[in-house]
Amino acid sequence: MRRTKRKTVWAYLDGKKLVDVVQAALDNNMMVDDLKKKLINENPGHEVTFKCQ
Repeated sequence: MRRTKRKTVWAYLDGKKLVDVVQAALDNNMMVDDLKKKLINENPGHEVTFKCQ
């Protein structure tokens, strides 16, 4: 049996790794899209990007 690697979504604040969005959403009982919006709204003036790894 071959196991596939799990992918996750990382949030980057001004190019620096900030948080694992999927794990943070699970911890806070939220949807991933809602947490993404919250991260963007809580960091005005900063560039928030998301990458799947």
